[in-house]
Amino acid sequence: MNTPSEPHGHLIDFAPEELDQRLSEWCKQNQFPAYRSRQIRDHLIDQRVLLASEMTSLPKTIREDLAKNLLAPAVTIETVLRSTDGTLKFLFRLKDGKSVEAVWIPTQDRGTLCVSSQVGCAAGCTFCATGTMKLSRNLTSSEIVGQWHAVDRMTREEGKVGVTQIVFMGMGEPLHNFSAVSRSLHWLTSPDAFGMSPRRITVSTVGIVPKIRPLIEEHPQIRLAVSLHSAVEETRARIVPIQSKHSLSELLDTLSRLRNTIRRISLEYVVLPGVNDDVQEALALAAFARKCHGHINLLPFHPFEGAPFKAADDETVERFREEVSRHYDGQVTARRSRGLDIDGACGQLALKSGDASSGQ
Repeated sequence: MNTPSEPHGHLIDFAPEELDQRLSEWCKQNQFPAYRSRQIRDHLIDQRVLLASEMTSLPKTIREDLAKNLLAPAVTIETVLRSTDGTLKFLFRLKDGKSVEAVWIPTQDRGTLCVSSQVGCAAGCTFCATGTMKLSRNLTSSEIVGQWHAVDRMTREEGKVGVTQIVFMGMGEPLHNFSAVSRSLHWLTSPDAFGMSPRRITVSTVGIVPKIRPLIEEHPQIRLAVSLHSAVEETRARIVPIQSKHSLSELLDTLSRLRNTIRRISLEYVVLPGVNDDVQEALALAAFARKCHGHINLLPFHPFEGAPFKAADDETVERFREEVSRHYDGQVTARRSRGLDIDGACGQLALKSGDASSGQ
């Protein structure tokens, strides 16, 4: 009889290139035949099966052992909220009882998944509901990849397109969790792992300057989105507290140096009436975008309980878009809100149906 194996940690919390070695060592340690490691790999990579209980070509004892350590379920769907526009918001329960949210947004033949990278967030952006939460902890790469796998599977089972695009724009600042985010990108995009095109993945950051270049060097084909929200130092300092650590000039210098090597830089800009939507703000945004060749995405502010701002109507956003476009020849897009009726729009993720700290 095989002795119980010792916990090794989830396979996806290690690099994809370590997979074969770890499976081989695990099988050897537990006196399983070597071919079992190949079977597990085939289930995981070729069939995209992350739950050991569903690896039906394996004996029950091996499935049970895998489920305790190497493939212990990282996330579990607890609730799904459905918007009238087709958007789905998922509440995931983690193994320690904490929770995160993710949002799936369908558009024609695409399904975009907005994934979380942290439980809570330390960036503290004043227009973001997640920013009102304290940072509880970073997510592991298995918890990030687990969001993708669970949503892709469920939506496909419902006859939908699944997940064709991923944006790291959910709860948390991705570059504050660089190691796990980068590892999850390797798992998602590596030809030896899940093989998704990196051009279909966007990583957003509020502007953690020291981590931007390493991200692009490691993942040169992904898209980068910068949560800018003002190109005026004083304004941005009021609404994006991280500005005190990483100045606009540092951020612009980094983006300008990368503009010819990165696939695309998007500049995310939540329009806050009376705060960042006057002519001077438009001129500053146009000048910033011109220097880094950025694609400007304008978003309306989405209200949440206790928010200090009011929502911009469509006319306000369009007026600001036209003003920016008068001074910038690049793309300036006004993005349409999705999932408002389920608090699933940009900046609204704050665990109304769960608690980040206690899981209660």
